[in-house]
Amino acid sequence: MSHIEPIVPDSCCISPRFHSNSFRRSLRYNRLPPQLLRLSVLKLDGSSFEVQVERTATVAAVRDAVESVFCEMSMNKEDFNISWPHVWGHFCLCYKHFKLMDDKSRIQHFGIRDGDQLHFVELRCPIEE
Repeated sequence: MSHIEPIVPDSCCISPRFHSNSFRRSLRYNRLPPQLLRLSVLKLDGSSFEVQVERTATVAAVRDAVESVFCEMSMNKEDFNISWPHVWGHFCLCYKHFKLMDDKSRIQHFGIRDGDQLHFVELRCPIEE
């Protein structure tokens, strides 16, 4: 039996790659950058600052963002050293009446949206409603 090749005119715009798996792989698009939420964090002294995290961020990612903001602030000040294990051992972030304690929880689970405010609370203090 002989093998018969299809006749394709030279002017055809279909590349030979069209029929291969490599073409399908080349059609994959790069993912768009994640949409970020801007959150305000109220400190115990009444001042606040802003952090940005992905919409699907975990509580751990928010804590990391808080630490990053303070690291940037500490670069501008001398003798500004924070013990984060001490901070997180005595305080946690809170949204409305939810203490954000579980590092693996996604913030969207708590209904946190762009522009919302988080605040610090002592771990041993009950949350006022």
